[in-house]
Amino acid sequence: MAAVMNVVKRTLSVSISRGQDADGNPVSKSYTYSNVKPDADPDKLLATGKALGGLFDNEITGLTVVERATLSED
Repeated sequence: MAAVMNVVKRTLSVSISRGQDADGNPVSKSYTYSNVKPDADPDKLLATGKALGGLFDNEITGLTVVERATLSED
């Protein structure tokens, strides 16, 4: 039997640059958005992340999608 993965929850995280710390290392802040549709198209997720990141004064340093899924046998 084949395994089936069913995405039940997604979150979108947008990381924004906040400058540098005292040692010159980059500092960023992440904003996490819950209740993302489990079947959302990756292109739409990217566009949404860029749009949300565009609301901040600093640049986007990363976009991350975290999924929670169930596994079962087919």
